[in-house]
Amino acid sequence: MKTNFWICWIILLTLGLGGAAARAETPTDYVRGILDKVMAIQNNPALVGAAHEAERGKLIHEIIEKSFDFPLMAKTSLGPTYDQISSGQCREFTDIFSYLFQDSYTRLVLNFLKQETIKYQQERQENGKAQVDTILLRKNESIPVNYLMHRQRQGWVLYDVMVDGVSILDNYKSQFARVIQTQSFQALLNKMQTQQRAIK
Repeated sequence: MKTNFWICWIILLTLGLGGAAARAETPTDYVRGILDKVMAIQNNPALVGAAHEAERGKLIHEIIEKSFDFPLMAKTSLGPTYDQISSGQCREFTDIFSYLFQDSYTRLVLNFLKQETIKYQQERQENGKAQVDTILLRKNESIPVNYLMHRQRQGWVLYDVMVDGVSILDNYKSQFARVIQTQSFQALLNKMQTQQRAIK
């Protein structure tokens, strides 16, 4: 069900938390390349089953690590707070954010991307940025997934994904802001550090 998919997505990404850009001719080619690689790992007969989940996860994690602009995402997710903390705190937050995001997204892919059909829709480009709209076709449901990216020297790199109209970055930003406003930035960092230790 679409609702269940979205709930799982939020659970994985809410406080569940640089990457290098991949080369591609067009934004759609770039997104298709990422998803094709992920689906190939998920459907590789040699990696099928729970016994190979860790190996699949490692390979998918490597793709995710190279596909997102984590410094930009970390800065955006903190909003004005990013400019109010020290450079050391910025680096620490970015490192933890990157680690937790990669772990969450890897688990999301492992759980939800297997043999679904991905329909590629519109592509838009403007001022070095692009958006590729897709639809994830599952049994009895279709889920719009939009990929936002910008061009770096090496090529395109993702900085946000929207699922059913909801932005990952906007979700992070609102969750982080709530913790900072009701507690503090250090409280947010402590929560994220605790979660990182629980994963390792």
